Amino acid sequence: MDLTTSYLGLKLKNPIVVGSSTFTGTVDGIVKCAKAGAGAVVLKSLFEEQILSDIKKEEGYTDIYNSNPDADLYMKTFLRGNEIAIYENLIREAKKAVDIPIIASINCADKGEWISFAKELQDAGADALELNIAVSPFDKDVPSKDIEDEVVNIFKEVKKAVSIPVSVKLGDHFTNIGNIAFRLSMADAAGLVLFNRFYNPTIDIDNMKVVPGSALSVEEENSNTLRWISLLTAQEIPCDLSASTGVHTANDLVRQLLAGAESVQVCSALYRNGIDHITTMLKGLEDWMKKHNFNSICDFRGKCSASADVKVFERLQYLRRNNDLN
Repeated sequence: MDLTTSYLGLKLKNPIVVGSSTFTGTVDGIVKCAKAGAGAVVLKSLFEEQILSDIKKEEGYTDIYNSNPDADLYMKTFLRGNEIAIYENLIREAKKAVDIPIIASINCADKGEWISFAKELQDAGADALELNIAVSPFDKDVPSKDIEDEVVNIFKEVKKAVSIPVSVKLGDHFTNIGNIAFRLSMADAAGLVLFNRFYNPTIDIDNMKVVPGSALSVEEENSNTLRWISLLTAQEIPCDLSASTGVHTANDLVRQLLAGAESVQVCSALYRNGIDHITTMLKGLEDWMKKHNFNSICDFRGKCSASADVKVFERLQYLRRNNDLN
């Protein structure tokens, strides 16, 4: 079976991409992903906020530096440079160790000097860059258009700094996901990852405290991704699409490809089942292709996109089909 696909202009031997996670934070982990059959990996994200937090925790960095602007600038520049150097070394060593594409990842919330990181990661050998833009949609005083404009402007600033393909990992809190998706593609985004899974709080009712919810997705969460992969494929969005959130089995993988995805990103499934689950998913994909007489992914990719029946994917309410459905 020919499982090859193209994502961000890169040739992947198969459509499974290991998403940004602890699995992709070390060379050893990346090698294990490659041996299990991953088509590409997205490195664990570089967080500007985390770098600044580490600076403040660094031994010897005390308020005395705050009182001396030159010393403060030196410490921040040195420590930030050290964090980036570690990340660049991960890229270089990973490129030596495996023969699959290495996609760097930056988590950001606004425009800032961190944009210069993108060029440094490109120079270190990253094949592409994934931007995880986490602009908060929760402030009642900020209009929806302002949030969308900020996302597009952040992307444009990064794209000016690099020549490698840049994708954007979007959340699903936008008023019109189709519109922001097309705006980013028109700004030269090479791909979109649908969707980012944000921190989910819950409430401990015994102690009456807000606590973290599950960090891992479940298979049932893939329906929203499937909807938008299908709709954007049908509307011929001019960039690649990668399905994320809720992709746990070979059947989930097949569904997203049928909807039109060029690739899928897996993460939670590997935490639950181990890295070798990649091999299991690929075997399931091959078995399904043999059963349906498909020789390559291009034979069926997008076969069940919204172009077949757009109303099915656009419908937001249930229909009453019989007396038992209330």
